[in-house]
Amino acid sequence: MGDLTKQARSFLAGECLYFKDADALWRGLRDHENEPSLARAVLARLRDSDRESEIVIDRFTRDRSLRAELCQQEALLTSKDEELSAAARHTRAIELLENEFGDLLALTDAETLGIAAGIYKRKWFDLGQLPDLEESAKLYQRGAEGELGDDAYPHINAAFLEDVLAARGSNPVVRQARATALRERIVAELPVKGSWWNAATRAEALFGLRRYAEATATLADAKRPPLWKLETTARQLATLAHLHTARPLEQPAIRQFFEALLPGASAAVRSAFIGKVGLALSGGGFRASFYHLGVLARLAELDVLRHVDVLSCVSGGSIVGAAYWLAVRERLLDPAPMGPDAYMTIVRRLIKSFSDSVALDLRAGVQPSKAAVAIGFLFRSKKGAMNGEEVADLLEENFYRRFLPGKAGPIYMDDLPFTPADYDAKIVNEQPFNPSRHNWLRAHKVPALVINATTVNTGHGWQFTPTWMGESPWAVHEDTDLVPRLQWSRYDRDHWRMRLGRAVAASACVPGVFEPMTLDAPYKTPMDVKLVDGGVYDNQGTVALLASNCNVLLVSDASGQLMLEPRPTPGVKGLLSYASRAMDTLMERVRQSNYGDLSSRRMTGLVRGMMFLHLKAGLDADPIRLSFADEAYTIRRSTLSPSGVRKDLQQAIAELRTDLNVFTPDESQSLMACGYQMASKMFEYHLGHLHELADAATRADDWPFAERLKDLTSTSPRDLLLAKLQAGQAVEL
Repeated sequence: MGDLTKQARSFLAGECLYFKDADALWRGLRDHENEPSLARAVLARLRDSDRESEIVIDRFTRDRSLRAELCQQEALLTSKDEELSAAARHTRAIELLENEFGDLLALTDAETLGIAAGIYKRKWFDLGQLPDLEESAKLYQRGAEGELGDDAYPHINAAFLEDVLAARGSNPVVRQARATALRERIVAELPVKGSWWNAATRAEALFGLRRYAEATATLADAKRPPLWKLETTARQLATLAHLHTARPLEQPAIRQFFEALLPGASAAVRSAFIGKVGLALSGGGFRASFYHLGVLARLAELDVLRHVDVLSCVSGGSIVGAAYWLAVRERLLDPAPMGPDAYMTIVRRLIKSFSDSVALDLRAGVQPSKAAVAIGFLFRSKKGAMNGEEVADLLEENFYRRFLPGKAGPIYMDDLPFTPADYDAKIVNEQPFNPSRHNWLRAHKVPALVINATTVNTGHGWQFTPTWMGESPWAVHEDTDLVPRLQWSRYDRDHWRMRLGRAVAASACVPGVFEPMTLDAPYKTPMDVKLVDGGVYDNQGTVALLASNCNVLLVSDASGQLMLEPRPTPGVKGLLSYASRAMDTLMERVRQSNYGDLSSRRMTGLVRGMMFLHLKAGLDADPIRLSFADEAYTIRRSTLSPSGVRKDLQQAIAELRTDLNVFTPDESQSLMACGYQMASKMFEYHLGHLHELADAATRADDWPFAERLKDLTSTSPRDLLLAKLQAGQAVEL
């Protein structure tokens, strides 16, 4: 914890500071310690403090320009504050501006208009509502009515949003004409200054007019800015380039421009065009784990895994996802260059390691006798048949320690952050490696690992990462969710730590099967924090991807899905099954709603691309006809699903058990082959337009599931395999 952070916490706890000291404090937190949330809190207290106190001096009450600046900065920090939910932070930020300045569209101050427009743009990006994008465009356009100033900030952003809205079919002729007029004004009237934003604005104006060579020349003498400014510029220009042509980097003039913008950083150019890639691995026990391994195998062949910025895992996905992340970590610590088949080697090793670990029978190692289970429920008030703490120990020893050679003792989450062997601190002014800041410069990303659980106390999602844990505010809708959120925080070795095995066990802690994981959490309001399976809150793990602003989504969903039940159990015996069925129905509805939200984001352009795999995709769901119906027709169905998998085998695979038992080679290899084949077809279908993401592919014929892949894609019956898979549907309790 830095000195400014300590000082801020004391200030927020009640310590008094003079205005000049409090003002310097929030600015230092923002600019030097990268603590925007803490900076916002300090600034909010500074502005809200009693004017007669030592904190705010008379100058603050008299100086309208100072008061305006502080309001603008608090609004800006509020909009970017990840401690606040996406549904609340942007709305609060706009309210701050409106309370200080009134009707924003009536303003003439370009600075305030630009900040308000940027807030609406971020709100659109987070929540996907087109009116927010349109409001952003209006505010930028209003700001563009004024003078250009030093960098024509509202003018160039107004032009950009006009193009974005035109591409979405909103009055395209008028909007494109306005964009052109704004850019031509900038080129003709904006004086040359020495700042980066001045050069970037002139370059973007020329680029938007398709005068690429002149735009490239404008960058020649521009002083290199801080990385975040360079990244912001590159990503906006990449979006603009995609509006010009489907394959921008294949146009020599566009490629030359980006090589001038990011000299010697081909990986950064590629990152700017791809966007931020998120991979989600769903829950579903070892069934899901093996399915995900097949998906990873195909993504490795496509050379996509090196572009993954965020890896979000749930339950069975967490078990295999943590192992995959550790395998990537081990390889990135190796100074040997990464060849084109590096990730295929990683996944091959992972498949072997994971299969060997599952064969040790994790569940048998912790499952008590049926009599012990009954006694526990009846006389010990147990809330699960098995002890999650024992599962945590076995996971660390059998699944994860092999990827941490030389590591002795418990494996803690805060032991996991690392600096890749090929990291060159010179190109980032000797900054320590930080994936969120430096991944975009890398050819091989360090994925941000998110392990998802659910808090029993609040009903919110709980997340574990290598640097912090707690309840993420991103998906909390404060208008409807009035349950207090349990604050997240970075790890503290004295007060706030978590073992890797316990984090994964909590993520896979199926209610009723495992006892909830108890967390020793020193909250000011005493409580016993209990964590259960992350699938209760978000079984696909997509919340973390959206919270991280991923705009290319790879979702592997092998979760338990609702099946037809022709004859529900009657009478008293059926009470438990009815309750279970009701819960399954609710989870199915949540899964469908989650998919609908992601699809709408893709259609509105918030998500550039999405591959959503699920085990039942492409299976037939014909209506069950009434006995007296007179339809004489029959529906001819193909043997293979659209993914190229035999439908009878895919149905049997989709109905495999979702527990943590041993899986036979036929079961595990069929699951991997199914994931591989579905990823092969669906990636091409859904993400084929993202040429920078996978511009080359390799086909390997030596995967351990190669024979099962032939069975799954055959048009000839595979009755023996089908029978074996159908026999694997039962879940042993």
